[in-house]
Amino acid sequence: MRVAVAGFVHESNTFSSQPTRLQDFGIREGTDLLEAHNDTYHEIAGYIAAARELDMELCPTLSASATPAGAVTSTAYEEITGRILEGIGALGDVDGVMLALHGAMVTEDFPHGDAQTVRRVRGLVGPDVPIVVTHDYHANVPPELVDVADALVIYKTNPHVDQRERGIEAATILARTVRGEVRPTMALAKPELVLNIYFHNTSVPPMQPLMARAIDLERQESILSCSIAAGYQYADVESMGPSVIVVADNDQTRAESEARCISETMWAARDSLITDVPDPASAGRLARASDEHPVTLLDFGDNIGGGSAGDSTFVLEQLLAQGAEGWVMTLWDPQAVQACVDAGIGSAISLAVGGKTDDDHGAPQRITGTVRTLSDGLYKEREHRHGGGRRHNQGLTAVVSVRVDGGTGLLVLNSRRVSPNSIHQITSAGIAPEQQKILVAKGAVAPRAAYEPVSPRLIEVNSGGACWIGRGPESYQRANRTLYEWTRSTKQGEIE
Repeated sequence: MRVAVAGFVHESNTFSSQPTRLQDFGIREGTDLLEAHNDTYHEIAGYIAAARELDMELCPTLSASATPAGAVTSTAYEEITGRILEGIGALGDVDGVMLALHGAMVTEDFPHGDAQTVRRVRGLVGPDVPIVVTHDYHANVPPELVDVADALVIYKTNPHVDQRERGIEAATILARTVRGEVRPTMALAKPELVLNIYFHNTSVPPMQPLMARAIDLERQESILSCSIAAGYQYADVESMGPSVIVVADNDQTRAESEARCISETMWAARDSLITDVPDPASAGRLARASDEHPVTLLDFGDNIGGGSAGDSTFVLEQLLAQGAEGWVMTLWDPQAVQACVDAGIGSAISLAVGGKTDDDHGAPQRITGTVRTLSDGLYKEREHRHGGGRRHNQGLTAVVSVRVDGGTGLLVLNSRRVSPNSIHQITSAGIAPEQQKILVAKGAVAPRAAYEPVSPRLIEVNSGGACWIGRGPESYQRANRTLYEWTRSTKQGEIE
């Protein structure tokens, strides 16, 4: 069987001031697409692994991905989608299509960009060619995507360490569909609540028991797949929020019943979903007082993997003000990197760093110190980590040994925004994390897979920025403003 393969991945934060342009995407075409993913833990690696066992010929077209940021420009979306469609069309007759899409792409023209992509592919291949889609756990799934795809498979872990397995699952469903062994029927249920990213960790409640239930359901006869998407609260779109998707074998009634049942279970837990996260000042004090080292501060508001800027200074400001000792923090600031390059290794330097993207991520902070190292910013990850990637590039990178009254720290300045999914982001810069007292990771749940093995204690930080966890309904125009959490009245001052 001949199967077309394409990927188009972007998590679009509509509260980001940085649009995502064509030049922001890394693009692979043809056989290079398969070669680039073959040794990774990405879902396309799962497609490849499954194809070897299923007598499936993969016909690669194009894959594109970019670091989360603001909405994708119309120019970028149309160029990439057009090339995908052109590639599939050039293949002639195919038996099926597999699409690796994020599920939270927003474009300047389409609030649900991924659904638009699947709709266009369906229009090209016709109604009889099965299309199986994989999505990120943070997808906002609209009904129209379920209407045009044959099956949707979503990661079951956060941090995302099961992407390869979900790719195998998706490819298996497609192969069985092509062979006439199964006939997928799919149902979507959406509990009307905001599942704050604070609760997205699949290793603990409320998500752990829900995922366990989904896995148990998949063991039952006639159930091909059960997925739960936590949703992505930083995309202001109509279908923002969690989703339950059940794919049954020629049993629409069963699919709808099971999806509704899990959705109702999530809804029943709604009153336990109250965030209680320290602000940067409180988190700094907790870290300094800890007897366990290193402590990792998770900078929620500047979650790079969620589309934030990567140059927020709210946490840095507190580390400096409190005279914290032995801290490490990564900051996106190409200008500061260049200043370090111009000064040279070993040179004393005084810089205003961070807070340069916009007014939402804090003010630039004045630091004084010594340029410790310069590097190209390339590093590799060999373990299963969030995102499934192995090769990373944070661009030209400088490490500054910072001196402040009562404390010292290491500031890693990079030239490219990279989510802290690998501890090698800092080890590649010559830093031994186990020798530090405080590590700062600009993320929410994703960095846990990399930082938990080296850090006995992790502290979430309710910081400001594009990924602020306290953002309320007044910030939204398209999303349902009556979703639960926003309509609950609590002592914390949430609205009626």
